[in-house]
Amino acid sequence: MNSLMRSGLILLSAIMLAACSNTWTGVGKDLQEMGKKMDPQAKPAETAPNPASNPSTNTNNKDVTVTPVK
Repeated sequence: MNSLMRSGLILLSAIMLAACSNTWTGVGKDLQEMGKKMDPQAKPAETAPNPASNPSTNTNNKDVTVTPVK
């Protein structure tokens, strides 16, 4: 593959990724609006842990809940 064709493919890929990022942002906003309509009293989820809190003392926040199967 010559360098001109490679450069063109890289440029095309970059343009497509830029277009997709705008689409995903719109989808995220639409999902948030739909969630607000489903439960207007719900609070937004926390996406990142608070660095000020001490995670070693709080045992109530578990990522995985194991349910035994009979």
